[in-house]
Amino acid sequence: MNLTRREFLNLSAAATVAAALPLGASAQGAASSGSQKKGLGLGSRNAFWPGMLTDLRCKWCYTWTGNVPPDLPEGVAFVPMIRSKAAVAERISRVAEEARNHGITELLGLNEPDAQKQDDMPVEQALEVWPLLMETGMRLGSPACIHADNEWMTAFMAGVEKRKLRVDFVCVHSYAGPNAQALVSKLDRIHSMYGRPLWLTEFGVGDWSAKIVEDNKHSPDTVFKFMDRVLPMLDDLAFLERYAWFPSAPDSAPLGTSALFDANGELTPLGELYRDA
Repeated sequence: MNLTRREFLNLSAAATVAAALPLGASAQGAASSGSQKKGLGLGSRNAFWPGMLTDLRCKWCYTWTGNVPPDLPEGVAFVPMIRSKAAVAERISRVAEEARNHGITELLGLNEPDAQKQDDMPVEQALEVWPLLMETGMRLGSPACIHADNEWMTAFMAGVEKRKLRVDFVCVHSYAGPNAQALVSKLDRIHSMYGRPLWLTEFGVGDWSAKIVEDNKHSPDTVFKFMDRVLPMLDDLAFLERYAWFPSAPDSAPLGTSALFDANGELTPLGELYRDA
């Protein structure tokens, strides 16, 4: 395997796609009818990133940072995130103040703290930081682990219960195969484990053994059929509050067949399906 899943997700592939995207779409598209759960996680460093949100008619977004983007399209809610390097009282206070000034009431806490190349934070340290997030008064999402039912996450949630801390919803990542019922069953099991609403903050269909896109065992048609089936199922889950497909680059070996935009910045058939959800 040339590239691990975590190494790939650290790259700026989504920003590369966004660079080719025109700003012709109006903000009105983002506020149009459709699933109120649908969102996107993407970097906001490139000036063209709002076009992705408007073209996909997203209702919410996050950027893996605590900073409110300056060009957020009308009708798209932003949710800040506290990362490990920002998990200090002064920084958390600034993020919360900016969020309140923009009418934001929800906060995501830690991205894959169980991974060395992500937030890489021991459970005990995360539990010690958590009261600082609680002091913001915002509605808190759990750390988003590589797997929401792994040892790190179960230990963290056990510590939350023991210390009487507050976690308002649990964040889940999923890059498994194109089995819609398996994903829904996984979400149902995690909901039962923790007894809280869920947000599916990253998901897609990945083949982590693929070295080039052409080697990916999940064809664009297979991924299309998966999304077509699973999105209505996700919308029907009362305990699932929000979801965000990961906007991979079209030349990504493991996730290229899950791309929402092609190399020219145009919506793929999969992107059109997500747009219309």
